[in-house]
Amino acid sequence: MSKFELFDFTPEIVESFRENHEIPVHFYNKDGQVLIHKKENASEAEIDRLLRFIKQGIYYDIEDSEKLGLQEKGRDIPEGLTDTKLISENITTELNDGAKELFSSLKRTSITSVQARKTSERLASAFDAFESQSDMSVGLVNILDLMQGRDNTHEVELAVKRTVVAMAMKTRGAAAIGARDRARLEEAANVTMMSALLCDIGYSRMTMPDGDGLSEQQMNYIRNHPIMSYLMIAHERSIDPRVKRNVLSHHRPMKSGTPGNNYPSIKSITTRLTALREKYSQDPARKHIAEDIDMQLKLLMRDIPYDEDAAILAVASEFASLTSNVPWRKAYNARRAVQMLVNNSYFTYPDRIVREFLDYVSISLCNNEKILKEGDFIIVAARSGSGKTFFEVGQITNATRFQSKPGMDRFATIFPEIGKNPKFQFLKFPLDKLKADPRKAHYELSKDDSRHIVYAVDPTYDPDLYEALFKLTRTSSAAAGHAEAGQPAT
Repeated sequence: MSKFELFDFTPEIVESFRENHEIPVHFYNKDGQVLIHKKENASEAEIDRLLRFIKQGIYYDIEDSEKLGLQEKGRDIPEGLTDTKLISENITTELNDGAKELFSSLKRTSITSVQARKTSERLASAFDAFESQSDMSVGLVNILDLMQGRDNTHEVELAVKRTVVAMAMKTRGAAAIGARDRARLEEAANVTMMSALLCDIGYSRMTMPDGDGLSEQQMNYIRNHPIMSYLMIAHERSIDPRVKRNVLSHHRPMKSGTPGNNYPSIKSITTRLTALREKYSQDPARKHIAEDIDMQLKLLMRDIPYDEDAAILAVASEFASLTSNVPWRKAYNARRAVQMLVNNSYFTYPDRIVREFLDYVSISLCNNEKILKEGDFIIVAARSGSGKTFFEVGQITNATRFQSKPGMDRFATIFPEIGKNPKFQFLKFPLDKLKADPRKAHYELSKDDSRHIVYAVDPTYDPDLYEALFKLTRTSSAAAGHAEAGQPAT
């Protein structure tokens, strides 16, 4: 019986079809029905039809692998990385069971000092097990595999994944810049991990709407969950004030005043907390909560250009959510989740945290498979000397495990349509506004701080854009070839 696999189109493979004027095998849909027939002397129009089926998925019979020039699927581990699995079954079980017990309790009562202490000890044990390994910075962060098949509520699954991803980002980021004072790193990691575990506990006290297509009122209600989460731990003196601040700010990674997806607004937080401070200050039993609120209000008013923990928590939260089943969609695989996170990053995260996620954690979450590869199309935001931002289209020419810093050839500029409701996002990249750049300048992003990746073009999810970019690179390459051929001999 035939076995079908999703075909991974690359510019090189399609170009080989064109050069040989053939479609070497049948291509199928997911049910094994032929979409495109094998054909010799195929026209360019017939070959172009292949790209139009990418969005719905186009498959090949694995028995045809040799005809397609595909080697047996193996693992090409990027240089410097290892297949050492850094997260153990025991640590995962301890984190998982502890989160289940804590979250079940929080639905009925507030967190206690005993629970806070036990949680902190459990997180410290996980950090020790992770950080003490010789391959800590280059091995696999295999938490997605270990969380499969566990009997969990959605909130527990997200909390455990978020905590482990946040730990890896905090620890590896510190190691990368040489901060190796272990005691200081352990303390900082514990604050980050505790924040990651607790930042969404407010959902347990909220009535969540079902399905997608949320109204503006429902969205605003959901966006208050950081305040609710904070109020569930504000009374507990043993919880570090930095944890409480992180819980309040974990959806506020961007600098205040920057157009983006920060929430809730500083105004709404301060208005709500100020009112509660006045109320609780009149109640002797809650006076200590009023004092904690006063401390948090002062911390919130500080303008911190780059709040590392808030950014880590925001990125870890999105990755955990995208790789988990939710009522309105199935989980995405790890590679697609990283792509989506990058494509949502421009209005949501500081550039630095996206770079650190791509360079130090993302491949390890994806079983050492590159997310951005040679030949991929990317869109970068480029800042001019006057401070204006342009969006450029490039093709990756060389890529290492440091995913945010590939080499690229710029071949076009593009003018995206940007939406603002319910959040800032790229709505689409109009093809009629795509402008070719015949200069085809080359940039090494590792040496260029004025450019950063804001969108990874995937042929499966962006078929029209991918096809337009692919044709544009073919046109520019052909023009360059003709120009070179017409040059006088030297």
